[in-house]
Amino acid sequence: MPALSYFASAFFFVFFLNVFPVEAASFINNKNGTVKDSTTGLIWQKDDSFHDLKKGLNWYEALEYITQKNFEKFAGLENWRLPTLKELNQLWISSGKIKSKDEEILGLPPEFEGGGSYYIWTGDERGLDHAWYFGLGHKENYFNLKDLADLEQGVKMVHSAGRGANEQ
Repeated sequence: MPALSYFASAFFFVFFLNVFPVEAASFINNKNGTVKDSTTGLIWQKDDSFHDLKKGLNWYEALEYITQKNFEKFAGLENWRLPTLKELNQLWISSGKIKSKDEEILGLPPEFEGGGSYYIWTGDERGLDHAWYFGLGHKENYFNLKDLADLEQGVKMVHSAGRGANEQ
């Protein structure tokens, strides 16, 4: 009988662990305007370009915004860039409760700043005239003409941790 009791306890324990997974917080507020994803090693801008500029940007303006932030050495770092579509898809969480500038719920971890853009430009291009952008509300992948900011797209810069200032 003790073997059966041990088996039942072990089964319950394994079942319990699978039903209620324990996840470690992978996002760390660096308290310098950035958030680190300890899973990917990426460092993200805590807010986005809308907080600075109070307007949406087209893709070319997004690149200019990053050039300016790199010149200023935002958070003491250079080589900030637009994230890839894949990186934004990995950043998104279904349990996000942060709200955009228009009070829409965003799929961002709680360490990020609310009140920003719903749509974020990526560095991924689609042909010569189009670039991909990401909808933070419902994990949406879209592309648009690079010279349009018709949905008030913004920039959430990303930095690959560990890369030196002179690397590309």
